[in-house]
Amino acid sequence: MFSKLRLIRPVNLIIIALILFLVRYCIIMPAYITEYNNTGTFPAHLSKIEFFILLFATMTIAAGGYIINDVFDVHIDEVNKPGKNPVGKSISVQAASMTAYILFTAGSVIGIALSIKADVPAMGFLLPFSAVSLYMYSSHFKRRLLTGNFIIALLSALSVMIVALFEQHFYPNIQFVLIYAVFAFIISLIREIIKDAEDMEGDERSQCKTFPILYGIQRTKILLSALITINLFIIGYFLSLYFYTNTVISFWYLLGLFAIPFVALGYLVTSAETKKDFHYASVFAKFVMLYGILTMVPFYWYFLK
Repeated sequence: MFSKLRLIRPVNLIIIALILFLVRYCIIMPAYITEYNNTGTFPAHLSKIEFFILLFATMTIAAGGYIINDVFDVHIDEVNKPGKNPVGKSISVQAASMTAYILFTAGSVIGIALSIKADVPAMGFLLPFSAVSLYMYSSHFKRRLLTGNFIIALLSALSVMIVALFEQHFYPNIQFVLIYAVFAFIISLIREIIKDAEDMEGDERSQCKTFPILYGIQRTKILLSALITINLFIIGYFLSLYFYTNTVISFWYLLGLFAIPFVALGYLVTSAETKKDFHYASVFAKFVMLYGILTMVPFYWYFLK
């Protein structure tokens, strides 16, 4: 039972749910409350039920993506993660594939229906786009140079943006969510490349053309160090833009809070030599992403409460 449950990565789904909750309740709804206090009119918005429907659709498609990834990774995981992929063991390839297709279809249909109900029909294509992207990633692009990494990074950014994109009255303030989406994109890209370095052995046997395989570990470390530095500079720019003259909290204090985990991640990457070292770096990269997303809580507490 546990092995089958692992197929949908419940911890990752909880993190996705947490992201959607934080965006709605720490950024969007407080902004609407501020507008109501200033104008006396509360903007039209997704009801709680509609929000939970969007949350369910998003998690459904994500779960389908995890399952279909395991389906296509059966042979690779025999080397990279022996004994951890339940597909072909406790659940058949056919059953896993069908489950993924059902989840993709259900999430897409729900997303389209909700977009029509919320009067943002164009946004209805986001969920089917995500489902198709996850399938194409697992079946093809995961084995191509950086393409699969960019797809996952883009979908990570979309998971941050999805609630705001369904809230058309929030569009004038969407840059505050976009900042978090850019952060999620780059840190996800970093983590995906780290995972490629971790999984080189199995990927090479399956003739994948990932960056570490084509260009080696040393150049991969250079690329990762550059991406970590770029992400830190982007964060520093946005912090200076909004907090440099702020009297509530010091800009330099905030910069330090973000710089420390990135410096630690850079050290883990540059000092990594073994598969286990890259695994630790990958886990820490996920922690850095969660750490960054959780800053929505103090952002709300200090500036929107």
